[in-house]
Amino acid sequence: MRTAIILATLFSIAILGSTISTPAAAQPVSSTVLAQKAQAACSFLKNLYNPSLGLVRSTPNSSTYYIASDNLLVEKALSSCDPTTSQAISQSISSCCDSDHDQMHEALLGIRIHIPINNAAIYTVANSTAGKLFQGTSPTNAGGDYTVLWEVHNASETFPDCAYADVTVYTALELRLEGNSTGAQHEMNCLTTMFDGRGMADEAYKDGSAMERGIYQTYKLALYIYALQKVSGTYFYGEENLFRFQGPDGGFHTGYDQIGTYAGTQENAETTAIAMMTISSLSTTSPFPFPLFSIPSWIIYFFTAWAVIGVVVVAIALVLEGKKRKQSFQK
Repeated sequence: MRTAIILATLFSIAILGSTISTPAAAQPVSSTVLAQKAQAACSFLKNLYNPSLGLVRSTPNSSTYYIASDNLLVEKALSSCDPTTSQAISQSISSCCDSDHDQMHEALLGIRIHIPINNAAIYTVANSTAGKLFQGTSPTNAGGDYTVLWEVHNASETFPDCAYADVTVYTALELRLEGNSTGAQHEMNCLTTMFDGRGMADEAYKDGSAMERGIYQTYKLALYIYALQKVSGTYFYGEENLFRFQGPDGGFHTGYDQIGTYAGTQENAETTAIAMMTISSLSTTSPFPFPLFSIPSWIIYFFTAWAVIGVVVVAIALVLEGKKRKQSFQK
């Protein structure tokens, strides 16, 4: 009987040990790597900055400048690595567009928004070819003709719930600010359903325009990672999936396909700013001794069941051993 107890105990220990030593799919990213990625993204965003306008352009070769979401988000992203440029952007956009909010993206900044979120309307703040200048800046001083736009989510229609990953994240962040944990968790459950292991397979991915269908949006993956941290308090093991889409110049490509190819997609200000904010939010220390949530659930259940069986065997063996000793004592 003692042999059975020893074997059962050893079996339980072996099962537990195999669970702990199961190879993990990913490990927490080191603080050094996070800092390198953030610094590269910072350099890319700074290269988009036009000091004559006090704004960043949407892409490296673009002459279009978005008050929101681009400059709204870049202002925040640069605040930690280049506060001077960040402050300059803030002053530039506040001079024309008050708070520069667009009633959606400021949820990333901890600012309340209205939900459900409305569709966007695009306003032309400046168009130099039409003689409408931004703060009186001539095309010559700006380096060529330019357009300044402002996307504001104040159109008459609203986005459906749990249809688009980005809108779902912003809604979850707002509900969290409201203290509505049930509503926030509902949105997070929707995001978990959308995430297919590669990216966010939302309505745009499944049935969007020709440019959207079948293409994962990098910023939506970044937003999902951000929401896991901020709303659910969950560490996302797999940041490498996001880092893979950062170019040599630090900018993040806008989209990728199922095999991770991002050729043909541009690097832009919005995607890079959101990715940079996500990188800044990542914890460099795992709350677990190993990345538990990167292990497939069926493995966890399998080994847990066998561990329980081992414990039960030990308990039964101890009971029978006790009865045997009692009988021997009575005799």
